Amino acid sequence: MGIRRKSRELALRVLYTFEVGKTGFSKAWEIVGDEYGGRENEFAEKLVSGTVKNIDLIDSIIEKHAKNWSPERIAAVDKSIMRMALYEIYFEESIPKVVSINEAVELAKKYSTGSSHRFVNGILDAASLQQEEVKPDKVNE
Repeated sequence: MGIRRKSRELALRVLYTFEVGKTGFSKAWEIVGDEYGGRENEFAEKLVSGTVKNIDLIDSIIEKHAKNWSPERIAAVDKSIMRMALYEIYFEESIPKVVSINEAVELAKKYSTGSSHRFVNGILDAASLQQEEVKPDKVNE
């Protein structure tokens, strides 16, 4: 398994803990522990902090593209995966969109239900195609 994939798995665990535990992301890091280098893992730290900083915008993007799905109905693991991937797609220009989507789909296959990867793929694909609709003044980085 590649280093970036391990970093994404760590970030997913932190974001999932953040979502389910309704705790701050610093506490979520503490709960998840030092797996894969913990806070020393710069890529995972960047994914988590960037996602959390931009969570309102990211959640609005998910809500826009998850037609007939209220945010409460989306499984916490799927929401965490999509949040992280959308952070990458919208804010990490050095990472190709297709890579972010493929990595998210693989995480959904590994950590979610049997058909979740299709749902995650559909939302991310639609959101990435309309990325230019997000105005630079909405970016919180």
